Amino acid sequence: MSTTPTASPSRCSLAALERGDVPVGTAVPARYWMLVGHPGPWPAKPIAAPGIADVRADLDAALGRFGARLQLIRRHGRLEGDQIEAEGLRQVFLVDVHRGLVGRAHWERPEDLVELAGRFDDLPDPTSEPLFLVCTHGRKDVCCAVEGRVVAAVLDDALPGAVWETTHLGGDRFAGNVVVLPEGSMYGRLTGDTAPQVILDHLDGRVDLDRWRGRCSWHPAAQVAAHDLMRADPTVLLRDLAGPRLEERGDEAWLVHLDHGGGTSLRHVVRTMSAPHQLTCGGAAKVQALFDVTTPG
Repeated sequence: MSTTPTASPSRCSLAALERGDVPVGTAVPARYWMLVGHPGPWPAKPIAAPGIADVRADLDAALGRFGARLQLIRRHGRLEGDQIEAEGLRQVFLVDVHRGLVGRAHWERPEDLVELAGRFDDLPDPTSEPLFLVCTHGRKDVCCAVEGRVVAAVLDDALPGAVWETTHLGGDRFAGNVVVLPEGSMYGRLTGDTAPQVILDHLDGRVDLDRWRGRCSWHPAAQVAAHDLMRADPTVLLRDLAGPRLEERGDEAWLVHLDHGGGTSLRHVVRTMSAPHQLTCGGAAKVQALFDVTTPG
């Protein structure tokens, strides 16, 4: 008896690569992050996770006062029993991107998370040491699991103790996705071969402009403008850029002021929308933002 092969599921990252989707301008907008150690299982929404859902309403309200983003985190690999405590899976990090600081604490009861969510103005045990989050949220998107777990493994070898698997970081079609905190830069399209060099170069001040998604504390138009400036003038480094200033110049258009060591550069950015595309492995087709950048004459 003959059988007809079943078509493989659509992979959003492969489709986006074929379309030529551009990663820059897609960093998730978040100044504050709450990272909660949790071994899983991870549901589609972190706030619905076992042990956290019991305080969902109170935690959501506390995070909402700061506009903070909740992420679940765990070390690479699967842990059991006493390993959960040993590997820091009761760890909590509170991140303030603007100040470049990470507060550190632990949680035992769900109510502890509600209390900690109110401490972004008073970070516990603050540090500026970087953290690296790799999206491996397979329940949210297949590409994140397939690409992310490999990236998490190789980065964990390169930067032991600083790398965490995490829930959804947005931009599924750019998997593997990594965010560098507390600085706030995001990268996409990382692989097991490229991730260590890209991230180590970033720590040395060199940005991979083909994979950089932007900074999560900047407006998408500012991310795109900074990318265009760094592409045009390699002497301008990301760490030299102050927070960009935006002037609205009509519907979906901005004049972006970029202050850096060499002075101030201007970029005019206009946003339009694409035709609907499959932007995730399992979701409905959606439009995506497209940006046109010019230098004012």
